[in-house]
This record gives sequence, C-alpha cells and structure tokens, in this order.
Amino acid sequence: MTTLLNRLKSCQNRAERRQAAEHINSHLEEFELMLSQVFGDDSTSIEDKLFVLDYVDFVTHSAAVTVIEYALKDDKPQVRIRGLQAAYRVRMESLNAEVKEILEDNEEVFQARKWAVHILATTDPNGYGRVLRKIARNSKEQVDLRKEAVFALTNIGDDESLGALCALLGDSEKLIRVSSAWSLSRIGSPSSINCMLAALEDEEEEVRDWAVRGLRDMDDSQALQGLADAMKLVQSGRQIRLIQLLAEKRSEIIQRAIAEMLLSTDSEVRRTAAWAMGVSPYPPAAGSLEQLLQDPDEQIREYARTALMMLGRIDPTDFGFKI
Repeated sequence: MTTLLNRLKSCQNRAERRQAAEHINSHLEEFELMLSQVFGDDSTSIEDKLFVLDYVDFVTHSAAVTVIEYALKDDKPQVRIRGLQAAYRVRMESLNAEVKEILEDNEEVFQARKWAVHILATTDPNGYGRVLRKIARNSKEQVDLRKEAVFALTNIGDDESLGALCALLGDSEKLIRVSSAWSLSRIGSPSSINCMLAALEDEEEEVRDWAVRGLRDMDDSQALQGLADAMKLVQSGRQIRLIQLLAEKRSEIIQRAIAEMLLSTDSEVRRTAAWAMGVSPYPPAAGSLEQLLQDPDEQIREYARTALMMLGRIDPTDFGFKI
C-alpha cells in the first residue's frame, strides 16, 4: 500500500478529504504513480479502488479523468460501475469513446451499460442519439437496458428520436410502450400528438394514462380535442379514467366533454363527472347538474350540489353548511 493511499484512507471527514485533495492537486505525479500501483496490482482490494474513486469529486478535472480512465478499464464490474457513476456526476465527456465501448459490449453487466447510456445522453445527446435509438429499438437487447435508452431519448427530442419513440409505442413489450409514452409526455412535442392519440387504444392502462397526461399537458387544441373525442367513444371504464386524469384541466374543450358525461346512462360515469365539475367548475354545466339533484344515487346528488355551490347557483346554508 502506497504512502499516499494510506493518507487518503486515514481521512475521517469531508474537511480532511479536501485537504488531501489539495495535496493531490499539487502533487499530480505522485497521485498518478499511486493510481498505476493501485489499479495495476491484482492484489489491490476492490475497497481500496473504490476508496480512491471517492476523491473524484475533490480533485482537478484532469486528475478525475485519470482516475475514471483507470476505473473503466478495471476487470472488476463494481469498479467500472463506480467509475461510470463518477463520470456521470462530473459530466465528463472526454472518455465517451470508452463509455460507448462499454455500452456496446453485450457481455458487460447491466448496471455498467445503464450508466453508459445516461452518460452519453447527458454529455453529448446529439452525437450519440443514433447509438441510443439503436439500443432502444433492438428487441434482442435486455428490455431493462432498452427502457433506459428510451428514457435517455428525452434528453434529445429531435425528429429522429420522436419518431423512434412513437414507433416504440407499438412495441410488443409493455415496459417499452410505457417508457415511450412517459418519455413523449415529458418532451411534450405537438409532432407526437397523433401517435399519442393512437396510444389511447393500448390494452395497458399505464400506457394510456401516460398518453393522456402528455396530451393534457401540451395545452394544444388538437391534443385536447383528441382527448375530448376519445372520451365520447371509449367504454365507460375508460371514460371514468379519462375524467379522473382531466378533471383539473381548465379548458373549454375538456370541461365541455366532461359536462356531456353528466348525462351518461352509466351511474359511475355520472358520479365521476359530477365530482369533476366540483374540481373545475363549468358554468354551462349548471342545467345538467340541477337535473342530477334528482338522481337516484345519493353520492351523485352530493357531488352535483357541491358543483352547483362552487358555481354560486345554490346557497350552501340550504343544505346545512355553515359559511
């Protein structure tokens, strides 16, 4: 064990580590010699290598590059993973060629490849977009790695990546469809409206929910009208879920569509729509809400009264409420 390594390991707190880092920064040759010994000696413990990697956040950028470069070439996956995590923290792109090799190595452990995905996506998204899209589309890859690549594409958002994400909404893997819908909802590009509207027909509720959220949050009339149209066409169970997700959207298009659900023949749909009218009051719905005061369902009547009170159409004291 080298003298410098002993000194580093003797540090008990952050302040002492900073002092040790100052010594490293002013004695880089000594530091590089220590690294060659630590990472070049097969008898060095994994713990010692990981301990040295903890100093990446304290030393100069050039010294950090040297440490991480050693780590990425280490034969122990724990060390490579910690090195990649350090590279991600400091947003280091000078080693991206090495990181790309790790990503494309099918024999590499998942955690290492996962961190490689996110390093490339955050340090040079445009330069490595093609690589990430290839991983995301490759049905022969691990599905969890494909998922990470799909998430990473939110850092790019160019036409090619949007096209890839839209295509992946039709993937056979549920996890990939869910991840793609989430990513598109985060990007919020109007160019994805049509494919997200198509995703409303997905058999998985989680895919549909993310598509709804994405369309809802775009504040785009085409997207909102698409949701309103879907609400009329789908079965009652899906109508209820749409109303729940859209209740707080104060949009004429959406509120009008929910108001129409007040006249549904399905009591659960009426109940949910009446509740939504209390969340986002809509004056044109007052007539339908007044009709619901005679509904056989007590909870529907209660929700209708609440919505009408929000609109100022009835006096809350008439129902025993104190003001």
